[in-house]
Amino acid sequence: MPRRRKYLNYTTPWGVDLARVAQSGWTPFLIHESGYQPALEDWNHEGVDSPFWRFYYNPKPGCHLLFEGRKMPLGPKCAVLIPADTVFDCCGPVKASHFWLHFTTARPGVSVPAAPIVIEVDDMLSAMLGQMIATHREPPAELRDHRLHHLSAALLHTVFAVLETGAPPVMPERLVEVLALIARAPHGKLTNPFLAERAGMSVERFIRAFREHTGQTPAAYVLGTRVRLAGEALALTDKTIDQIAVGFGFPNRHYFSRMFARQVGCGPGEFRARQRDRKDR
Repeated sequence: MPRRRKYLNYTTPWGVDLARVAQSGWTPFLIHESGYQPALEDWNHEGVDSPFWRFYYNPKPGCHLLFEGRKMPLGPKCAVLIPADTVFDCCGPVKASHFWLHFTTARPGVSVPAAPIVIEVDDMLSAMLGQMIATHREPPAELRDHRLHHLSAALLHTVFAVLETGAPPVMPERLVEVLALIARAPHGKLTNPFLAERAGMSVERFIRAFREHTGQTPAAYVLGTRVRLAGEALALTDKTIDQIAVGFGFPNRHYFSRMFARQVGCGPGEFRARQRDRKDR
């Protein structure tokens, strides 16, 4: 006779409701690349920037970043978290023992300044970084890469847990679903009436609620998301600019180039050339 199973509610009076926190927290990390090189010959690069976030750690001292005239050493006791669209110089007077992560994340309603953030490497973080570097030293294999992905996510959650960015108000679930839809299908016809219908609100109420919780109008948020994702595609894929324009909801290359230049400061062709010239630095 089958054993009767006892189902329990997923919440209890003694735990912390993390589902509530998740709705107002950072969106999941999309990890593009993890890398480690024990002795890079030339790590001197000016004006490095990217549409994605970076995490840098050098287990040996001697190299540093330069940001707006400020020297930021890299070594066994300090790492650096670099938000998207931050411009900085890599300075390597010695061979660089260098670990890096490239990833994308966002926090609706919270603006993060484009400036490197120094992260103290305590014993726990040092152990995690040591494990990641050791995993990178293993022979390439599918299982190794899966482990690197999980270790990278754990590392980023550990780093972001100590950031003091303030807690935005909890976002209504219907708006969380709209943001997920925009990220999942940026090529769609994401008009205010369409998004308002998905949220189960009138257009006027939807625009007001969206601005309250994200700090932007729906149209500005959609455009910003499309430009950000298109920038990632320019940096990380070999798709043509026309393919990227259509794939992220722009009617044509000309309009895409104009909107991209307005937000990023240069056209998509120049942006791609600059990213490829600085890849993996």
